[in-house]
Amino acid sequence: MDLTSLKRILVPTDFSDPSNEALEAAMALARGSGATLDLVHVAVEAAYPLPPPVDVATLPLDMGKVLDRSAEGLALEEKRVRAAGIACESTTLIGRPDTEIVRRARETGADLIVMGTHGRSGLAHALFGSNVDRVVQHTPCPVLIVPKRA
Repeated sequence: MDLTSLKRILVPTDFSDPSNEALEAAMALARGSGATLDLVHVAVEAAYPLPPPVDVATLPLDMGKVLDRSAEGLALEEKRVRAAGIACESTTLIGRPDTEIVRRARETGADLIVMGTHGRSGLAHALFGSNVDRVVQHTPCPVLIVPKRA
């Protein structure tokens, strides 16, 4: 991949340290290529199907508060990116993170997805899998995975 040909880099964030590390990597790539960063936070729906053995998880969420926190977090990250002289836009999506990230990449013509990993293992990985794994399997573009630092 010719990094100078990057025009749009999708950066999913959950506002965690691994997501912050992925954003830093994406900003470095954008500085070198002139790409626009597309910051995306996916708010998980109050109820959605999970892989077996769990059928449905119902969470008592106040989606208004969730969306407000997402907007605040994205505004802070967007401000930081713009202060570094990088073009940026942001949005909150609602649904399964992997599905929404792949859909957004397709709809916007992303050239690259840069995302962090939480490095789940054991039971958490068995129950929930990895959003990174599912994005990599279904994405229309390359994915740069920034591992969690020790």
